[in-house]
Amino acid sequence: MSMKSPLLLLLGLFWLPAALADAPQTGSFAVSFYQTTPLADGAEVLKRLLHPLVYNKWQAEGRIRPGQTIVPSQEEWRVYVPPAYDGSQPYGVLVWISPGEGGQMEENWQHVLSEHKLIYVGADKSGNVESLVERRVPLALTGLANIEALYKVDPARVYIAGFSGGGVTASRMAAAYADVFTGGLFVSTSEGIGSADTPVPSLERYRLMQSRGRYVFTSGMEETSNLIANVGSVDEYRSLCVLRVDFIHIPNATHGNIDSRVFARAMTYLDTPPAVDAAAQADCEKKLADRRAQGIAEVRQSLAAGDKDKAWSQLQDIAMAFGPLAEPEFSQLSACISGASPVRACAAGTPTGSP
Repeated sequence: MSMKSPLLLLLGLFWLPAALADAPQTGSFAVSFYQTTPLADGAEVLKRLLHPLVYNKWQAEGRIRPGQTIVPSQEEWRVYVPPAYDGSQPYGVLVWISPGEGGQMEENWQHVLSEHKLIYVGADKSGNVESLVERRVPLALTGLANIEALYKVDPARVYIAGFSGGGVTASRMAAAYADVFTGGLFVSTSEGIGSADTPVPSLERYRLMQSRGRYVFTSGMEETSNLIANVGSVDEYRSLCVLRVDFIHIPNATHGNIDSRVFARAMTYLDTPPAVDAAAQADCEKKLADRRAQGIAEVRQSLAAGDKDKAWSQLQDIAMAFGPLAEPEFSQLSACISGASPVRACAAGTPTGSP
């Protein structure tokens, strides 16, 4: 294990973020923390990561257990604070998730972080072999919470990022915690939104993805399967009208982390994202509404034909693809399928009790 920072010794005696703010530690160092966050509670993590249909099923089966799954004082994070930081102005934060067991940042990123006034934090023992729910997500959130307690942070510039399997985890967190992270960088591979694994988040967080979110995907042109995964993720974001997306294709590159030049381009996009074209947004919303309406119509047709099983399968597909955007029809049609409302009314498009 690496040498612990003097900051750890201080925190081991008492928790004094205000005092530390007077003499903030800068540069590169390894540190353990002592503060937890309710965002990393086991039940909260599952509630955000799982589709509501899955979460409700797990809850009914007794598989949802609250409580912290890591002990911060027993973990270690790698931190880089640009030397110019003095607490006089807020800095952004880049929370990094590695595919390996070390949380240190890539070489030659320091100058980019300094230029963009960004603090870096990445947890050790948070690689692909670790549990997503019990370690990778809680470690990232706990690292951020402690940086926010110790440093002056700009909440409009809090980014989640990762490479390879870390990029997949980061992309899942970008949607599930869109109220925490204002953007994301997904290097080499990722997951989109609108599936069982990465559901469309709650309506509030989905609207935040649209209104303030900005996301960068990078792929080497020789990555094959990972490139295909990122293409799919970008398409899913755009099809759900999350349009502030940049896709960086790296010529002649295979599977590997990005160099400082590409990293600088990604950070520039996150810090200064373009405005979304209003006409493009309106056109996307119309197409999205049309796809949703078509799906609902097909469910009604199955109900009219008396095929409840097919209707329920179709309705679940709609719920997975659209998440909260499937309401209120999802609840109304579910009631018809379960027998709580007349099937005939649902098939006709005017379920009992509808507004």
